[in-house]
Amino acid sequence: MNLPARGRAAGKVILLGEHAVVYRRPALVAGLSLGLEADVVSGDGPRLESGDYAGDPRGVRLVAEAAGAVGLEPRGVVVRVRSALPAGVGLGSSAALAVAVLRALAAAAARRLARDEELEIATRLEAIFHGHPSGVDPAGAALGGCFRFVRGTPPAIIAVRPAVPLPLVIAFGARPRSTGAAVGGLRARWEADPARHEALFDAVAVAVEDGIRAAETGDLAGLGRAMDRNQTVLETLGVSAPEVADLVGRARAAGALGAKLTGGGAGGGVIALAPTPERLAGVLAGDDTRTIVVHVGGAAEEAA
Repeated sequence: MNLPARGRAAGKVILLGEHAVVYRRPALVAGLSLGLEADVVSGDGPRLESGDYAGDPRGVRLVAEAAGAVGLEPRGVVVRVRSALPAGVGLGSSAALAVAVLRALAAAAARRLARDEELEIATRLEAIFHGHPSGVDPAGAALGGCFRFVRGTPPAIIAVRPAVPLPLVIAFGARPRSTGAAVGGLRARWEADPARHEALFDAVAVAVEDGIRAAETGDLAGLGRAMDRNQTVLETLGVSAPEVADLVGRARAAGALGAKLTGGGAGGGVIALAPTPERLAGVLAGDDTRTIVVHVGGAAEEAA
């Protein structure tokens, strides 16, 4: 192995389109400056040293499968992770972990991965944590910036260029939630009544396209309305939760242009589009709620 070797990846927020993206509808995604780093060292591996996955056998599997994907013998490989991303709140921490570990091991193997190959492998690796991922989270982790994503092999990724930076507040509770459980529950309901759910996914797709147009023309109020419409459908789909509804309602009452869950839902993170994000963050923050202020914008660097 070529050591030292390091890989980096970003967190992400889904501005519009989560859950429906699994069923091949578009999503609007924005990369975050928050992320994580992975360093490859020699040791008694395969092993992942990460606070969020300490003692978790999925971490061992991640290192072993990522090493195999780039042609390395997993035995003796240890990956140490430093993360600024909270887990289980919809910011793509497991996908960022998969991408960063893959990039670190590719560097150790002196192998350069093409974009589509990297995304395909990272999506397989994310399945270790989430079962049936759409690929949208690994794309956000790998590309950064803003882009429209449609699931496929390879996925269809088109850069989105907001006319102005998008001021967002991310709010989340203290208890992480499982994206895999939310996705699995929705799949069971879709299988029981596919026609109803396909119509709801189509409504999400319309909100996504309206939101993209609003972002690219600087119409923040229009983007906020698209977010609110998306949240209404997510509640109908049964992937929201009372604590999400509470945060969304408080954000809107405090002047947010739009607010919705982000990621898996079921009690995870909420994003709010706010003209004065620092003030809104102060309103939402509390003993059981953390907030992060971000300004996202700029097209994904490697999107077409």
